[in-house]
Amino acid sequence: MNPAIQTEQVIVESLRNQIPVRDLPGVSINDVQEQPKQPFDVSFELRSGRNRIQVLGEVKRAFSPRLLEEIAPWIQRLKSLRPDVAVAVIAPFLSSQAQAFCAQNEIDFIDLAGNLSINVPGKFTLKRSGMKSRESTPSSENQRTLNVFSGRSSRILRVLLEKPKTWSITELARELATESARFRQITSVEQVTFEISLGSVSKVIASLEEQLLVRRRAGDVVVPEPSRLLVQWAEKYKERYRWRLRSSFQTNNPFGQDLQSISAGIERVATGTYAFSGAMAASIEAPFVDIEVIDIFLMAGEADAKLRTLKAQPSVGAMLRFIYPYDDGVFMYSKRVGKALVASGVQAYLDLYARGGRDLKQAEVLLSNSIQRRWGAA
Repeated sequence: MNPAIQTEQVIVESLRNQIPVRDLPGVSINDVQEQPKQPFDVSFELRSGRNRIQVLGEVKRAFSPRLLEEIAPWIQRLKSLRPDVAVAVIAPFLSSQAQAFCAQNEIDFIDLAGNLSINVPGKFTLKRSGMKSRESTPSSENQRTLNVFSGRSSRILRVLLEKPKTWSITELARELATESARFRQITSVEQVTFEISLGSVSKVIASLEEQLLVRRRAGDVVVPEPSRLLVQWAEKYKERYRWRLRSSFQTNNPFGQDLQSISAGIERVATGTYAFSGAMAASIEAPFVDIEVIDIFLMAGEADAKLRTLKAQPSVGAMLRFIYPYDDGVFMYSKRVGKALVASGVQAYLDLYARGGRDLKQAEVLLSNSIQRRWGAA
């Protein structure tokens, strides 16, 4: 069966079974009609208490922000012609980015997870968000958007945010090779490479474009709002960061409070490749940052037995936390500060943001006082 037809049938059946509005007291869906006379896929009556409204729905397997941007003028025109009805996009699941775009552009929406926003000024308003996709819905298995915030794909984000300019696909791939060579030169670690295939680079850019996080200019790529891209990445990174902490380990700090003393002390205990991140890395550019725990990325495969013995030594500074990174890309654009290897400002921001609380405020200071200034000077 045609996937579009199958999706439409699933949506219609779910509407008839009240799936999007279950657990909403006094709310119901009635008179569901498939392929009505109007140029829509479905129509139905939505009731909330004594209020009711007709909803005309456009159904698709997924709505990316880019697709929503394309159809927004059409929806707004229909709404102006029929101010008494709601014109909604309906999908198995709408991402948080898609929902945010709809909210900003006054587009009504419904998904089968229960996220919805229907607003007919002066007549009907019903909103709910924060619902996660259920396994029983077909959204996740049919969604083919590449996760650009994870693994090797995120290396492209590092290039775009560390060196904001107009890039071609081949230039992005070349930059990964250049950064690999630079890192090997400052660390003497020959096996590390940040390169990914040209096809993978192209897929990452295509996915970013679907989410309106990059724009094309004469075939090349530019990031119109780097802060928005970084914050969206930080939200995704936060989930991964907390999971990675399960495999991290903490030790006492017998070396001192300053970066150089700690770095030298670690090197005396165990050789390897380490990069300071989080508050310690941020303190290089924002010295007023408070440091409660020192996050240190430990290159995957490095022996950690000797480092764990530090737990038995008296501590004279903030605790040390060693983290195995989810991808070697966390070492991209790191730099030598004295003899210590320090993660990039973008990486430090991600780690501070992920910890939340007071560290989130420190992340915001790092962003405004350092990262955004570099963007402005580019």
